[in-house]
Amino acid sequence: MLTWILLIVVLAAFVVLGTWFWGRVFGRAEVLPPIEDQQKLIENNRESIATGDLDSVRFEVVPRGYRPEQVDDVIAHLSWQIEQAHMRIESLSLPEKD
Repeated sequence: MLTWILLIVVLAAFVVLGTWFWGRVFGRAEVLPPIEDQQKLIENNRESIATGDLDSVRFEVVPRGYRPEQVDDVIAHLSWQIEQAHMRIESLSLPEKD
């Protein structure tokens, strides 16, 4: 009986030491370092959308995906651009008055 208790204690010690070692070697699973100021990131995303460079749009990674306010801002800005394009198309398609 004493050997079973000793075996469980040794196994628990190995688990604790193994977890500590794994964390030291491979880190604590930080995905990326924090991105610059959120307002600056939102402004950079707006500039990228305005110039049509959608490849340079960036979002900060959080535990369950991307930061929602950054994604919502990009979607709102794209929607605004689409609405502006529709208004421009409508104004150009109206017959000219003499």
